[in-house]
Amino acid sequence: MNNNNTPLQPRRRLFRRLEENLPPLAITERDVSILRLVRDHRFINTEQIHALVGGSQHNVTERLSRLFHHGYLDRPAHQRELRAEGYRVMVYALTPKGAQAMAQPSGEPVVVSPHLNEDNRTAKRSYLAHTLMVSQFRVCLELACRARLDLHLTQWRVSDRPLARVFVGLERVAVIPDAHFVIEAADGRAAHFFLEADRGTMSQGRFLSKLQSYWQLRANTLSNSIPRAFRVLTIAQSKRRMENLLSTATDADQRHTGSRMFCFTVETEYSLEDPSAVFGAIWRTPVDSIRRSILDRTGEAHG
Repeated sequence: MNNNNTPLQPRRRLFRRLEENLPPLAITERDVSILRLVRDHRFINTEQIHALVGGSQHNVTERLSRLFHHGYLDRPAHQRELRAEGYRVMVYALTPKGAQAMAQPSGEPVVVSPHLNEDNRTAKRSYLAHTLMVSQFRVCLELACRARLDLHLTQWRVSDRPLARVFVGLERVAVIPDAHFVIEAADGRAAHFFLEADRGTMSQGRFLSKLQSYWQLRANTLSNSIPRAFRVLTIAQSKRRMENLLSTATDADQRHTGSRMFCFTVETEYSLEDPSAVFGAIWRTPVDSIRRSILDRTGEAHG
């Protein structure tokens, strides 16, 4: 009790839900939008959610807290390791209860993995960090498209199954991008991209094999589900790592001269404060040292 004889609100723990005296919560359309965002991104942080939904940052933070304590959202436990390294923004994931609430307004049946809560609990630091790296790029891309009348992000897909299997030398390699997205211009032209988020854990040889598999995919694709022209965007954590990857990428094409289909940048080149930078001249290719935009159509054909 305080001096005014008013019951004190229980202290909220970061990773433990309140068991009593829960703050009031009535699910709104805005809440459903937040739940959908979290579902689509798998793991997403408070700042990224606020950038997409807008409004007061304090109100968004408070709403996320209530959705967590009422069991609609989860806070993956292994983010403690990220926080110990200085990552201070809260990370969220969807729960089965959140998925059910998200489906109620439309009445559509919802399929929820019976392992969702366990997956949230066991997701390791490295997987969280990688997914958040992808989410940061996606949020900036969505915001950049919103700011333009002539561009639309018409597709974003993440799959845990191989897009295809191709031969690189004598080895059959599975092509599994971190994401496949499509940007469509006002004139109807569509540009296809595959995204690779590199956290510096892959060897140069393995990375080369990955790029060579994309080269073989585009050279030999016969499937209607795979675009005949696309670019592969790689996000690196540092300039030094990007330079190493660029050097490796010169051997990805059959001529070993480098191709403009492979584009590289550093994740610090764009931000939630400057999301439109993703369309700026921040991308390098192994062909030369010129910084280009991914909106430059040069490079969609073989070369």
